[in-house]
Amino acid sequence: MKHHTLSCILGLACSSMALGQVDPPLIPQPERLEWTQGRFDLTGTTIAIYKLELRDEAEFLQAGLRSVGIDADIEQVHRGMGKVVALGLAPNKGLKPEGYELTIVPEGAGLYGTDEAGVFRGIQTFLQLLPPPGTASPAVPCAMISDQPRFGWRGMHLDVCRHFMPADFIKKYIDLLARYKMNTFHWHLTDDQGWRIEIKRYPRLTEVGAWRNGSMVGHYRDRQYDTLHYGGFYTQEEVKDIVAYAAKRHITVVPEIEMPGHAMAALAAYPELSCTGGPFDVERGWGVFDDVFCAGNDSVFAMLENVLTEVMTLFPGQYIHIGGDECPKERWKTCTKCQERMKANGLKDEHELQSHFIQRMEKFVNASGRKIIGWDEILEGGLAPNAAVMSWRGTEGGIAAAKQKHNVVMTPGSHCYFDHYQGDPAQEPLAIGGHTTVQKVYSFEPIPSELTAEEGQYILGAQGNVWTEYINTPEHVEYMAVPRMLALAEVLWSPKEKRNEKDFIARLLQEFPRLEAMGVNASKSIYQVETTIVRGNEPGRLTVGLSSPLGLDLMYTITRPPYSEQGRLGRYSQPLTIDADCEVQGFTMNNGSTGPIARKRFDFNWATAQAITCNPLPNERYDDGGPLTLVDGIHAGERRVNYEWLGWRSDVTITVHLSLGKMLTHVGIGALEEHSSWIHLPEQVVISTSLDGKTFAVQGTVKPEKDAQGNVHLGIDLKEVGAAAVRFEVKNTVRIPAGMAGAGNPAWLFLDEIEVR
Repeated sequence: MKHHTLSCILGLACSSMALGQVDPPLIPQPERLEWTQGRFDLTGTTIAIYKLELRDEAEFLQAGLRSVGIDADIEQVHRGMGKVVALGLAPNKGLKPEGYELTIVPEGAGLYGTDEAGVFRGIQTFLQLLPPPGTASPAVPCAMISDQPRFGWRGMHLDVCRHFMPADFIKKYIDLLARYKMNTFHWHLTDDQGWRIEIKRYPRLTEVGAWRNGSMVGHYRDRQYDTLHYGGFYTQEEVKDIVAYAAKRHITVVPEIEMPGHAMAALAAYPELSCTGGPFDVERGWGVFDDVFCAGNDSVFAMLENVLTEVMTLFPGQYIHIGGDECPKERWKTCTKCQERMKANGLKDEHELQSHFIQRMEKFVNASGRKIIGWDEILEGGLAPNAAVMSWRGTEGGIAAAKQKHNVVMTPGSHCYFDHYQGDPAQEPLAIGGHTTVQKVYSFEPIPSELTAEEGQYILGAQGNVWTEYINTPEHVEYMAVPRMLALAEVLWSPKEKRNEKDFIARLLQEFPRLEAMGVNASKSIYQVETTIVRGNEPGRLTVGLSSPLGLDLMYTITRPPYSEQGRLGRYSQPLTIDADCEVQGFTMNNGSTGPIARKRFDFNWATAQAITCNPLPNERYDDGGPLTLVDGIHAGERRVNYEWLGWRSDVTITVHLSLGKMLTHVGIGALEEHSSWIHLPEQVVISTSLDGKTFAVQGTVKPEKDAQGNVHLGIDLKEVGAAAVRFEVKNTVRIPAGMAGAGNPAWLFLDEIEVR
């Protein structure tokens, strides 16, 4: 009976005539999709399963059909003559794990999966084809689909340490992952600001470590705190329930237990596991802290092994994430036990001590039949033999690991950090910084061009990360994750050659009402007007372009100082040319409704829109806008984003060529200090001028000082010095000093607008 029902459905599909239909909003886009004639009316439908292993999948489909008013029964063998959705396994179809074939004809639908997960992914496709709830006659379009994932690791991360999220929301988050065919949930469970998982053998981890006496409010640089007792944790029963819930959706939960750094919550509970003995408090603020697990203390390894034993009992997946990032070494340098450990094992420095720490933990995890994965810092000092690397500091760590034949999950901050701004920061909730739009996520390619085809096979996939320093509610998590999660889901599932940004956005817009119906607080920042700034045809002029990724009509205003009255409204048709102080506002217009306003305020000086060179060029992670960023008339705002600053990890020489000789009275450049992000002020700036653009005379050397508001402008006043060019030789802080976040690592240098008057 099994083969008869499914083969009849497939035969009917093959005889159908192609129908040029508009694509429904399938996200991610299937590998192969052919729309055929007609539709399958769901009224009176039965779900037939031919293997008991598919009972969970059938019940999931049944619940989805009930959401549109279809009360379908489940039968192990279809005995009636009514319409049927038949579910089966076909492991020899030549598709990867999680692959499926879905055929829909007017008489019914047949869904084969290479495995149970493949059937589930096909069900998600079928459910995305359902009409909105309340449709008079629910039906789905007829189609033939053959589909499989591009990557095996398609993940989303969630930090519940900085801000705790209730168990019910974790399930909702998992449902979102499942809808878009993601298969990995990376659960960040321990950090300096809270230990969030019950460990029976060490009750103080949650009695003490799960609670803090206040939290940072506002931006990190303001160092303001509330006094509220804050925290929470998941019992082991809650964890088991969530893991089982995810498993039914064929999602693996990867727990993260941070070590050897980011351990303040654990050390507050058990201070004897530190190098100094404490006492400690669970951290109220964000950042990186010097006190870490003592690498010379055997009790630390015994405790962590006991913790991981309980963790591995709760989480049956292959990988255990052990963190390994941002581990200061200052305490180890002065700790007798750590130094003895280094001597006994022939370790030349503290980086090798960290590698020794990670390798010891890996042996324990491997002995239990599991593998470790850690952030790319675990490469430092030597990579553990069987470890996988999660590359977050760009793609370099992933490239290095893949060349060493280690598995890699790509998650660079440039494209995969969903705690960054996604629209105009002035219109967005406060975020840590950065600027990662839906389109930027969609442009991400997980396999770097630097890898050979063989090396590229070690790229398991990628994931999006949601860190919650500035995200304290489930609704805010949804706003930051959705729709960027959808863009990443398509990057990881669909064939690279099928990706089309314009087509994806069209489907995304159709998905928004469905997300709203599901109660998901999705960001609509994609409606935000995008602004591009380039040098004009003549020196001293800028060309401002406005665009809508949705193709909507655009309106604009240009307002001049003193900005007390709004500028005249105009319909945007071509780039705007400006050459004096002004504010440009742009917004979309659609059926009488306006979108969010994009604002750019330009303050002109003699350097604005002039020719500029930087040697070397900015680091690729912080080069949005290129050198023009330093002379585009826009001062970096309070909400730092990439395109307002350029970043280096070296000294830099910057030269601005003035269009006409000028008599200068002031020259300067802006700089940023944000130690939590490893951003330090330069040691000094040497400022020179030139009459011919070739020979330069030093006018002065400036060391950084802050004004009353905490701003830094590295400048000098001059007595009408003639110049046709100005040069800034900026000396970066070579290494981050001891006692600060990232101590011993190269410091970041962030520079902003140049002023020449």
